[in-house]
Amino acid sequence: MTDAGASWLDILLTFTRLGLISFGGANLAEIERVLVGQRQWITPGTLASGFALGQIMPGPNMLAMTHYGFAAGGWAGAAAATLGFYGPTALLSAAAALAWRRLLGWKWLPTIRSALLPFGGGVLLAGVLVLARGSVQSVAGAVIAAAAFALLTRTRVNPALVVIGAAVLGALIGL
Repeated sequence: MTDAGASWLDILLTFTRLGLISFGGANLAEIERVLVGQRQWITPGTLASGFALGQIMPGPNMLAMTHYGFAAGGWAGAAAATLGFYGPTALLSAAAALAWRRLLGWKWLPTIRSALLPFGGGVLLAGVLVLARGSVQSVAGAVIAAAAFALLTRTRVNPALVVIGAAVLGALIGL
C-alpha cells in the first residue's frame, strides 16, 4: 500500500497540514482519512500499530508520525514527516504561550478555554473510534481493550505494566 513515488516534499507538506490541525495531540480521524484513504501511504493496521508503538515509546505519543513517514518514503519520508508534523506546531506553541501570558488578565480568556474543552473531547473520541476500528478485530481483542481501560481508569497500576500485560496476553491467545 506504500506509494513508492511519494516525494519528501509531498510528505513534508502533508504532515505539516496534519500537524497544524491536530489539536490536543491527535486528530486520528483526519490522519486516517489522509494517510490511509486519500494518499494510501499506510494501511489501517499500520495506523493502529504505529499509534500503539507511539504509546510505548518515551516522549510524545504522536511519534507514530515518524513511523508513517517512513512507510510512505523511507528515511527521507520519516525525516520529512517528523519535521512537518512537529516543526510548525512547536513554533506556534511557543508563540501561543507568549500570547497566553500577555492575555492572562483578559476577561474572555477563561470562557475561550472552557469552550475549547468539549472540542478537544470530541477530537479524542473520534481518535478512539479510528483506533478501535483498526485494532479491535475480535472478541478477545475487545476484552483486552476493556480490561486495559478499566485498569487504567479505576486503579493506580503503572501503565507500562498494563501495556506489557496486554501484549503478553495477546501473544498467548494468538491475537
